[in-house]
Amino acid sequence: MAAATTSSTSARAASGQLPGTAPRAGSDDPAEVLSHLNTLAARQQQLQDQLSTLRDERDDLILRGLASGLSSSELAEKAQLTGARVRAIADAAADSSARERVAEAMAKLVAHEPPICTTYGALAEAVGIGSAKGVASSLATNPAVPARAGARVLLLRWANPALGGYIIPSEEPSWQTQGDDTASRLECLQAEQLVVQITGPSGSVWLVPFDRVVADAETLSSIIS
Repeated sequence: MAAATTSSTSARAASGQLPGTAPRAGSDDPAEVLSHLNTLAARQQQLQDQLSTLRDERDDLILRGLASGLSSSELAEKAQLTGARVRAIADAAADSSARERVAEAMAKLVAHEPPICTTYGALAEAVGIGSAKGVASSLATNPAVPARAGARVLLLRWANPALGGYIIPSEEPSWQTQGDDTASRLECLQAEQLVVQITGPSGSVWLVPFDRVVADAETLSSIIS
């Protein structure tokens, strides 16, 4: 019996079959292997597409449920998800909606004649986003808003009543354009002729005059609506 076992093990080793596995079906013909792999890959893609469709439908139902007053815990139980996951779905939808609103607002702002700027706070209030920081984050990660357009959204603290406008820093490490475009915010605003150079107490500065900045949310809303 021991000899038979040894013989059986040797046969499996010679055939490339692992212990405890069923014999492989089919041949090792390269063309057949490639064909089978291609079939499996196509089937896998079909299943992934179906899963993606189901997830989109599930997320849409969750958002509709939340909008109709259902609790996240109730929706999570029915969807077999955690409450945190349901809230994450809602947050992602809100972020996506905010990005769309910001992109639409910026497109209309850039199209306005004469050229104008606004502030993060005014834009946040006009598009219904909770904070100026939220707008800044949306602009920084929004591929639908060119960085040169984002240059028109200014910080309120740059306002200088004594000089009559918003002083634009010559260097701003936290802000940059995209890709190969290395222009600074100041250079972007100079290209749009939105800044003027004046002499301040500490020397020459560039500023956007107050009459070129829409800092009131209600006025901005009428422009971007």
